[in-house]
Amino acid sequence: MKAILLTLALLCVEHSIHSAAAQTAPRVQVSGTAASVTASANQLVLKTDTGDSIAVTTTEKTAILHFPPGVTDPTKATKMGLGELQPGDRVVAYYRGAAGDKQITATTLVVRTTADLGEIAKAELGDWKKRGMAGNVVTVDPAAKTITVKSGARTITVTTTDKTEYHRYSPDSAKAADAKPSNFAAIKVGDQVRVLGNKNDDGTADAAESIYAGEFRQLAATVVSVNAANGEMQVKDLATKKPLTIKTDSDSTLKKLDPQMAAMLARRYGAGRGQGGQAQEGQAAGGPPPGGDGRGGGDGRGAGGGRGGRGGDIGGMIDRSPAIQVSDLKPGDAVLVLTTVGSDPSRVTCVQLLAGVDPILTASPNSTRDLLGGWNLGGGGGEGQ
Repeated sequence: MKAILLTLALLCVEHSIHSAAAQTAPRVQVSGTAASVTASANQLVLKTDTGDSIAVTTTEKTAILHFPPGVTDPTKATKMGLGELQPGDRVVAYYRGAAGDKQITATTLVVRTTADLGEIAKAELGDWKKRGMAGNVVTVDPAAKTITVKSGARTITVTTTDKTEYHRYSPDSAKAADAKPSNFAAIKVGDQVRVLGNKNDDGTADAAESIYAGEFRQLAATVVSVNAANGEMQVKDLATKKPLTIKTDSDSTLKKLDPQMAAMLARRYGAGRGQGGQAQEGQAAGGPPPGGDGRGGGDGRGAGGGRGGRGGDIGGMIDRSPAIQVSDLKPGDAVLVLTTVGSDPSRVTCVQLLAGVDPILTASPNSTRDLLGGWNLGGGGGEGQ
């Protein structure tokens, strides 16, 4: 919604500045990030959101306007010089010509600096932590445009409107920044979602302003080999017995349970299985896994909100467990892993990994879903934007 309001405001800027010009060429806009700025030549290179590079030339008539965070009113924008732009600044360039031109002369440049973007991301992350919710889709009602989400031990009905914004996670990333615009029809049962919106008083309903949805894998595996230099590991999926390459990045969260905690959880899950109550134990532990920029900690742990929706204190216990590196893993280690689905199913990206789980898998081999379900993908849609 904020992006839409800003775009409308920018269109008003462009219209007010150039409406008097008697020009017949269509007015076009392109947005992206400044890759380089050469003020002496009145030029910059714009890396567009679609990955193209555009050479942008300015003239003495080009209006360069700075919109600080929170400002959408054109009258409150401040003028700036081309020499004040820096690589990484966000730029919307308006010009007259054809869409897709690789060399343009800008009539207006609207700028948000890297500092602005940092403030915006911080504010959005705070909003996601305050009003965000993560969970697993259990039902979808296309007629009512509602979804039912299991978030920890709680079931929440998520309502949508024509103003709800939708994004879908990339098959190879849990970052909100890598998610693509989507729609309600793309949401399906089993998806992990992050929802930003206002909840009712008892927390059983959520009016969605923004939804990030995607499919993620969770598995128990044994480490076969580790390549710490490139952050990858080869594992054997204990369910399928097939090999799998798992890569990690700066947004991957790796934790290890201490032996005492692992033994306690093994008793808990083992007791649940012995009573024939694995499903009940899973709900107590947090239910199906939640969904995943802005995850808690990176830009990504895009598009959802905060570490809400845990059942019991399992998520909190895992959060407090010490972080580890790929190099700390050894062949033969048992791990529980939440990963992307991967455009290549044999090669996926780690979202969260939990080591030190040998006693748990021995006591309850099928506890993967339940245990990871208590450890929510945190973070906001704004994170990692």
